[in-house]
Amino acid sequence: MRAMERRKILGMAFKAGVYLVLTTLALIYLMPFIRSLVASFMTWEQASRIPPEWIPRPFTLQAFKRIFALKLFPRWFLNTALVSIATVLSNVILCSMAGFAFARLRFPLKDALFSLLLSLMMIPAFVTIVPNYVILYKLRLVDNLLAVIIISAASVNGVYLMRQYFLSLPQELFDSAKIDGCTNIKAFFYVALPLAKPAIGALAVYQFLGAWNAFLAPLVFLKSPENFTLPVGLTYAFHRQWYVEYSPIIAGSLIAAAPTILMFVLFNKYLIRGITLTASKG
Repeated sequence: MRAMERRKILGMAFKAGVYLVLTTLALIYLMPFIRSLVASFMTWEQASRIPPEWIPRPFTLQAFKRIFALKLFPRWFLNTALVSIATVLSNVILCSMAGFAFARLRFPLKDALFSLLLSLMMIPAFVTIVPNYVILYKLRLVDNLLAVIIISAASVNGVYLMRQYFLSLPQELFDSAKIDGCTNIKAFFYVALPLAKPAIGALAVYQFLGAWNAFLAPLVFLKSPENFTLPVGLTYAFHRQWYVEYSPIIAGSLIAAAPTILMFVLFNKYLIRGITLTASKG
């Protein structure tokens, strides 16, 4: 009995230790968000003090008032939504097609091309900024939202995600579809795509979060304030010559984060299922 009680006590102590470590890590990861939330209700003078203060004195909504007073804020919000939705749609279409081709079709040098595609993941995004700018400049798309959409229209990660999911589907499904007279295109639209909802959901969430929070591409390719997205627009509005007003930027960032948080809450099950299922086969 003593041995069993000792094991039970050790098991409870281990669980308590695990929960303590996980709670500590969660608080560490939440700290920037908590700090941003608190600072958004402070004056700029108090928010910029070092060491930082954690209690707003006085409690003020001035930062949020300044955000909603911006004439271009609704335009920036609309631009960001347009870019994000277009990015999600283009990635779902292009990445699912490419993933299906690499997973189920036979063509020369398929494995070599896929390995070459994966090697692009090792190239930093900063390296391709100048060539992309030159190409878009010659296409006369600089300072156009279409430039940002084209840059992020497809992703290597998305192709890999969809390929891995399509590989996890039983081959018998496609053999049966072929016997019934389905071409590769029909097999993609009527067999593979309806079964790929978890992977598509994961891809959509990833791409929406990335497009909504994107800063580098809009900063480089957009010039006019009315074409800015939210991250670039907020920085433009409150960046002074010698300092930056962080309180309104933080308040605007919290408002901008609301759609991404809502999307994660609504579609996190697709995100988790997509990650789990795509790891089932290499």
